[in-house]
Amino acid sequence: MIIEKNSSSSFTSTRNWDRNSKSVKKLSVYTIMVIIALLQLIPLAWLVLISFKNNSEIQLGGIFSLPKVWLFSNYSSAWIQGQVGENFLNSLIVGVITVFFVLLLSSMMAYALTRMRFKFNNVLLLILLAGVMVPIHATLVPLFILLKNLGLLKTQLSIILPYITINIPVGIFILSSFLRSLPKELEEAAFIDGYGIIRTFFQVVLPLLKPTLASVGIFTFLHVWNELLMAATFIQKSSLRTLPLGLMNFSGEYSVEWGPLCAAMLISTIPLILIYIYFSEQMEKSFTAGSILK
Repeated sequence: MIIEKNSSSSFTSTRNWDRNSKSVKKLSVYTIMVIIALLQLIPLAWLVLISFKNNSEIQLGGIFSLPKVWLFSNYSSAWIQGQVGENFLNSLIVGVITVFFVLLLSSMMAYALTRMRFKFNNVLLLILLAGVMVPIHATLVPLFILLKNLGLLKTQLSIILPYITINIPVGIFILSSFLRSLPKELEEAAFIDGYGIIRTFFQVVLPLLKPTLASVGIFTFLHVWNELLMAATFIQKSSLRTLPLGLMNFSGEYSVEWGPLCAAMLISTIPLILIYIYFSEQMEKSFTAGSILK
């Protein structure tokens, strides 16, 4: 009896120790996550405070000091005088068109390269994926000459077409790796029911790609929304400037209007935050779907 009591008490203490260790691990993980989240929010909070100040208060006041006078006029001047509204619309048009064609073309090409077997299949896939390794700077001069000869430098196609071309290899890489994890029995059942290849792709395969398409779409939109180098090189018309180019208007020859500039930067970050919040669940699914299917 004494042995049984000792064994039961030791078992209970072991279970309690395991529970305590697990709770300590969870607490430490949550603490680290909270610290990282706060570190990520500090620049955003600093940007919000500066967007309501004038230049003298920004230079003489503390970093996180509250504004003495909240200058909401910074946002109106940024939107109207800084042409942020026009640049915002240009970036939105370019981003939406680019994301649509990147998702459509990359998903179709990834499906063809992973499901259809033909000569030099793998070689063609490697050539397409090699586009990921080509630096943007190496393509600026030939692309500029090509777009100039085609007469596209004064249109939005001057950046839409390069953006689509650059982001397609990344989309093919992500989507093809996910398509390999999908069971082929779903498509075979669709073929037995009389579906063709196109109908099978759009009605059977494409709905299964929603989480991965959301991830590719977010990455593509982020790249297009924040891209500056190609936009500064190819856009030759002021009315077609995107937001990164428009932010350069706030820096004058001798001074910079920091309040309106930070207000414009904050306006430009709002769509990205909303898109990530809306599609965050789809992104989480895309990160785990492949491992679950395997």
